[in-house]
Amino acid sequence: MSNEAKSAIVAIGIPFVGVLGGIVLLAGSGTTVFGFPIVFAWLFLWMPLTTLCLHLAWTLFDRDEFEAAERADAHDADAEIGGQS
Repeated sequence: MSNEAKSAIVAIGIPFVGVLGGIVLLAGSGTTVFGFPIVFAWLFLWMPLTTLCLHLAWTLFDRDEFEAAERADAHDADAEIGGQS
């Protein structure tokens, strides 16, 4: 499996399954958390968890490729500037 696919699974797939799975499982529950229905608490919980998933996808799969492309662009720009002098 490519890093792009792994990144998409972590960044999009896990939060998607987490949010929808919680809605399906908790929608009929009368339980409350701090006065909110548990399904809302579950959705609120997934806001920072989604951010964490995005961070993990970036750190584990995307950062090295992005930094390599940035270095190549900087090197090309330096070579172009050096060739003009």
